[in-house]
Amino acid sequence: MPRQGVPDHGFDQVQIPVGGRFWRALGSNGALAIGYVLAVVYLGILAAGSAAVLGDGDVPSWLFAAAGVVPLLAVAFLWVGELVRRGRWGGPSGHRPNALLPQGSTTVRVRFVPLGWHLGWLLAAGGAAGLLLAVVTREVLAGSGTAESSAWWTVHGLILAAVAGALAGSLVKKVAWSRRRASATSTHPALARRTAGRTFWRWFAYRWRLDLWCCALGAMAAWAAGWVLAQRPAFPDEAESITTAAVWLGVAAAVLLVGGLVATTQFWRAGEDLAAAESVA
Repeated sequence: MPRQGVPDHGFDQVQIPVGGRFWRALGSNGALAIGYVLAVVYLGILAAGSAAVLGDGDVPSWLFAAAGVVPLLAVAFLWVGELVRRGRWGGPSGHRPNALLPQGSTTVRVRFVPLGWHLGWLLAAGGAAGLLLAVVTREVLAGSGTAESSAWWTVHGLILAAVAGALAGSLVKKVAWSRRRASATSTHPALARRTAGRTFWRWFAYRWRLDLWCCALGAMAAWAAGWVLAQRPAFPDEAESITTAAVWLGVAAAVLLVGGLVATTQFWRAGEDLAAAESVA
């Protein structure tokens, strides 16, 4: 039964094989509270590490580790909290009930975030990633940076670049989906004639969202290419090999980004609703 004063979105009735009691007790408000607290902790870590770097001090190794783990935990709790808050939960998807491994035992349909918010987060993440790349490049060109400071800015630059890439892919996917919504049904004639294609796109773009992973990895590769290219003035004897590495990273970035963005426009072929998702098991 739904808790008193809490809207019934079906979350209290869905199957949760591991930790069901914990997540139900936590609820939307609890998960979001933990996520935001972790986000504040991450900002503190970022401030402490940045102050140490700018003051030519040492950044403890545990701070580097926390800088990579804490934001992931924050995103995980915020993700679950938003799914509970904005989602309507349901039972099994019914897709491939005879599969070797169980699939889609839990389904959810969420309310979209407005495009304005989506674009704002994209600009913020992309701008921050670009700023950090400029900081690293300036330090290398001026010869004022240390290996530790470069590593600190690089860790956060790569994280922010990945976030920006995923947000860009998600935005394109949402816009393309909105334009093709009428075609994205399981009874569409083109899909009926292309069962194999539909199975692939459902697995690639709906079940695992690999198109967004490609966008994220492509953005990371592009940021890394800029970082590598900035090393040329500091290592003139290795300029040729540095250029080659940057070019290969740039090629990888282009392939992943372009491929990922094109793939996001093909989500309608999965025959699913973009606002829906299903559990892995």
